[in-house]
Amino acid sequence: MLRFSFVAAFTLATTLACQGAPEAAKPAAAATPSAATPAPSAATAAAASPSAAAPYTVHIAPGAAVAGQPATSVIEVRPAAGFHMNLEFPARLRVTPPAGVTVTKPDLSKDDAELTEAHLRFSVAFNAAAAGKATLAGLGDFSVCNDTTCKLIRDEKLSWDVDVKP
Repeated sequence: MLRFSFVAAFTLATTLACQGAPEAAKPAAAATPSAATPAPSAATAAAASPSAAAPYTVHIAPGAAVAGQPATSVIEVRPAAGFHMNLEFPARLRVTPPAGVTVTKPDLSKDDAELTEAHLRFSVAFNAAAAGKATLAGLGDFSVCNDTTCKLIRDEKLSWDVDVKP
């Protein structure tokens, strides 16, 4: 009986710690894009410092774009080793397009994303009116957890360049 109580108490404490003891965590640098590629691993956010690893990385695939035609960028958050995406947190991405670019849905919610314990992935549909470099920006909200705590990330600043072809 005592053993069952200890196991039940430990399980309950671990569950509550993950859900009820949030900590803010942010890498120091926002994600930076590289050349347009279809894989969402095009860019990675830097850790807060060399000695303290971030609990997640952000990968951005800017996507291939042609002026006047629909295009898509993919924003993906991956938890670091020992962490998982918090499936209960109301993940969100708010995109701010530059002049000349329209975004199909500028405020994306958890329901618009692909969310698993391994990743959070938003597809941002947009249309650029003219050729050239278009810089899209956004703010992301999400959470990653490990066995003892959850990190709540709010207003993660994201920015990526898209090379819009004529």
